[in-house]
Amino acid sequence: MSTDFWEILLVDNDLSMHTIIKKNLDGVKLFEKKIKVLHAHNAQEAKQLIKENQDIALAFVDIAMETPEAGLDLVNYIRYDLHNQDMRVVILDSDDAPVPASTVIERYDINDYKNKTNIESQQIFLYVRTALKQYQQFKELRANRDEIYKKMTTNEVTGLPNRMKLSENLGTIGKKSLILLNIDDFSVLNNHNGFEFGNAVLRAFGRFLQRRYAKYAQVFHMEADIFAMLCVQTDDLLSVEQNIVKIKDEIFKHLFSVNHTKIHLTASIGIVLDEYGDIVQKAEFALKEARLYGKNNLQTYSDDLNILRTIHTNSLWTERIRNALEQDQVLAYFQPIKNAKTGKIEKYETLVRIKFEEKIYSPFHFLEAARYSGQLFEIFKRMFEEACKKVSTTGLNFTVNVSDYDLKHPRFMLYITKIVKRYRIDTHRITFEVLENNSISKENEIQTTLNKLHELGYKLAIDDFGAECSNFGQLNNLHIDFIKIDGAFIKNIVEDKDSQIIAQTILDFAHQKNIPVIAEFVCSEEVCDYVKKMGVDYLQGYKISEPQATLL
Repeated sequence: MSTDFWEILLVDNDLSMHTIIKKNLDGVKLFEKKIKVLHAHNAQEAKQLIKENQDIALAFVDIAMETPEAGLDLVNYIRYDLHNQDMRVVILDSDDAPVPASTVIERYDINDYKNKTNIESQQIFLYVRTALKQYQQFKELRANRDEIYKKMTTNEVTGLPNRMKLSENLGTIGKKSLILLNIDDFSVLNNHNGFEFGNAVLRAFGRFLQRRYAKYAQVFHMEADIFAMLCVQTDDLLSVEQNIVKIKDEIFKHLFSVNHTKIHLTASIGIVLDEYGDIVQKAEFALKEARLYGKNNLQTYSDDLNILRTIHTNSLWTERIRNALEQDQVLAYFQPIKNAKTGKIEKYETLVRIKFEEKIYSPFHFLEAARYSGQLFEIFKRMFEEACKKVSTTGLNFTVNVSDYDLKHPRFMLYITKIVKRYRIDTHRITFEVLENNSISKENEIQTTLNKLHELGYKLAIDDFGAECSNFGQLNNLHIDFIKIDGAFIKNIVEDKDSQIIAQTILDFAHQKNIPVIAEFVCSEEVCDYVKKMGVDYLQGYKISEPQATLL
């Protein structure tokens, strides 16, 4: 909105109306701004004024000027040619009005229809005041909506459009080609040099893609260290495989400048060429396959049987999850977590199960499909509410698994606040278990949310610690209450020397930080005795109890 004055347009071939409006409104101050009246004597002049003044709040338009319907044609021009829905438009009737007022109001997108005699009275000031207030509110709502939309569709680190925006752009008919690029060893760079340096690397990589290839493709920053290029249809289409090989080589040869440091980068690349359907999922499968061959490799999606089987499974479970959510067949199971010293069950982990055709399925079958189909947050909501119900009725503590997808959801904080208030429970009785490798070390947005949860009293646990690219440095950036050693190092710990070393290293480090450690996958008496002697604080696994629909 203009910061200097309110712009009001009068379009009328009656000169006396211009004199009346100017006398009553020009220079009058409303809502801390003066009114400026713009004068047009026909539709053509009005169009020119609208073009020159982009913030007209209110327009009075005579229904009949150079032609009997010139005013109505101008209304359609404002609403449908310019797509301006904010401007308040008032039709002024004339003695030779071509259509009745009721017909004009019904058929034309106007805000009011007034007799010119009212314009000459004191009612004009009150009406203008109301119209300007409405305009101000509409503009503020639009600005807020645009700001929210931009935040939801933009990656906060690079400023590039994100996965959500890519999904929007893919919503058109026809074949498409997509390239996914995953920066190799980014977690090593991030952990060794710090998050600021890591973010600078992401920005430099995004700028490189835009400068080199924006002519041929739309560039997106999907998440973490993964970028996407959606190819556009040109004569020099990047979706030709030989040109994609060229992209890989150009990345390899380019010397990136990051915070006055020169570094080389490589990228693993997954490609979908002229495909229909869920090409993001297909490209992700191709990227996963490229990674199997090491760094700086690319793979093109093909009708490989294994890939198709995975896609088919995801499609199958997408529908099953949707039905389960609708029919309340997304179930909460609970697995106890026992204090290793006292032998007392102090809390339960809330685990999701889906019931389909009288059979109970674990997340192994459907979690990936839930993520791809955008249903993961709905599952989290069910589990969180079930945990809160149990807290309210038992007074025990419960843990809930939370993914990076959930933590970045725009309604995450609003939802958990609403549920906790509904069941009137203390936040310290809920622990959020976060997958370390997928969530914590990737984005500042997630770290901010986790720290906010800690401030509100919730407990935080790192799940599967020790898996893939665990980063001990994260424990300095977050307020962690528990660490769960990845079950892969617990189940064979009695015989496997490497598992013993890794588990003991995690345990020693956590205890130096005064962080209790949970050993999951405690599956036998031997494993239980071994980890207790190591000094773990809590035990979880089938030796204690399988997950069950009821508490012990």
